[in-house]
Amino acid sequence: MKNNFRKIGFVSTLVLMAFASNAGEQRTFEAKVTVKNAFELEKQSDLLFGTIRAKADTTGTDTATLVIPADTGKAASVTSTDITKAEISILEAGAPAQFKISGVVPFATLTITDPVETNIVLSGGNPNAAGFTMDTFTYYIETGALSQQDVTGNQIQVDDKGEALFNIGATLKTTTGGTANYLDGSYSGTFTIEVSY
Repeated sequence: MKNNFRKIGFVSTLVLMAFASNAGEQRTFEAKVTVKNAFELEKQSDLLFGTIRAKADTTGTDTATLVIPADTGKAASVTSTDITKAEISILEAGAPAQFKISGVVPFATLTITDPVETNIVLSGGNPNAAGFTMDTFTYYIETGALSQQDVTGNQIQVDDKGEALFNIGATLKTTTGGTANYLDGSYSGTFTIEVSY
């Protein structure tokens, strides 16, 4: 009789374990992710070279330049390869352009692509009048992960909110070989700045 009881007890245990191992529930779920590579790049102000007196070398190759620093704490400067032939004199000071970055991953580093050299011409004026070129862009970060300093390597790091404010400076240069010199009026040109991850 003892052997029979042992056999029954053993069989009962196996059956209970089998039921327990099959008890469970299954559910499905989805995995989702949202990609947002875009961010905001907003112009705060245009690049202003101020009001100047300008003279171009219409027969030779001499040029004059006006540099607007990206750092507003630095003064603009003028140079000339021959001041008797090409000259720029500042009457009213200009100011750098300014842009704001937002909506970026906190502390991310972004790269600035320099604009291409841009012509600045007399608005609606004599097409033969002397013009200007604009190049040699410089950058200064006002606020970001690092603030109040020149941008090196064209890279800007945003702050913990994913934001940065930076300035753009550039060099204005007189042109040569025109049939007419500079005329009074407003000279302008459009350039494109690109900032990317």
